[in-house]
Amino acid sequence: MTTQAAKPPLHVVAGVISNAQNQVLIALRAPNVHQGSLWEFSGGKVEAGEMPLHALKRELAEELNITVEAARPLIQVNFSYGDCAILLDVWRVTEWHGEACGHEGQKIAWCEIHELHQRHFPAANYHIIEAIKLPEQYLITPDFNPNQSADFFYQLESSIAEHSIDIIQFRAKQLADNTYLHYAEQVLQLTERYGTRVLLNTDPKYVMQIGAHGVHLSTQRLHNCQNRPLPNHLKVAASCHTTEDIQQADAISVDFMVVGAVKPTQTHPNTLPLGWEKFQHLTTLTNRPIYALGGLKPIDKTTAWHYGAQGIAAIRGLWEY
Repeated sequence: MTTQAAKPPLHVVAGVISNAQNQVLIALRAPNVHQGSLWEFSGGKVEAGEMPLHALKRELAEELNITVEAARPLIQVNFSYGDCAILLDVWRVTEWHGEACGHEGQKIAWCEIHELHQRHFPAANYHIIEAIKLPEQYLITPDFNPNQSADFFYQLESSIAEHSIDIIQFRAKQLADNTYLHYAEQVLQLTERYGTRVLLNTDPKYVMQIGAHGVHLSTQRLHNCQNRPLPNHLKVAASCHTTEDIQQADAISVDFMVVGAVKPTQTHPNTLPLGWEKFQHLTTLTNRPIYALGGLKPIDKTTAWHYGAQGIAAIRGLWEY
């Protein structure tokens, strides 16, 4: 009896295109196609032997009548609809020209990022939306000494302003809960005027108590969770190092993960780094965004994107001394 080989997933490219108002371009699928009458991010099939970036440029010229000058990887989503398995290869278009239109008769719309969830998309596209809503950099605060709190808050504000930080993790594991929460409230007061979101590295129960924006789960807390510890309007992130960690993070529906250390770090000098190849393998185990961590600086973002990362997470690399 001959066993038929599994059919490889259909390789599809899609582009995330933004305008000057930071709105995102979406298009309505025709009613007579697979996943018809749903909104999508424009793109199409990669032809045999074709490079994904070339396919993206070709498809967006055909569908939207625009010329893509530059784009970089955003996220890859492996998804099965039962009757069809796809590899959705998503790129963020950073430079383009032309006046976007429904060149094939399709309806298009510029949509505010916070309103994307109000539209109906094919299921695989919701992973793209999560990636769009996250920044390229994730700041993790260094060791906190209450006796040097003034210096800490000065450096925190400098880092947020210098690197346009949108989201941070307040990490101070050596502090007792009450002391940690006291300083976390001060962090929230400082970051509020910059619109920076704060994730607490502590028991999730404290997040709503002080009005933080979410929680970052240590690996131990991650494995102690039976379910997602916070409602969907708050962020849940997790530190992952192994296949088992990523599987657990998927099981409780985290919003994103941090994986490392990719390079040697001063914080953990005796830890063997993953390297970019192993990091990339771990990113293929989930459809959720992953930040690369460990010895990284803003200059490493291009490399991180190439290996499947949402961007970089860093302590020293994003902290102004």
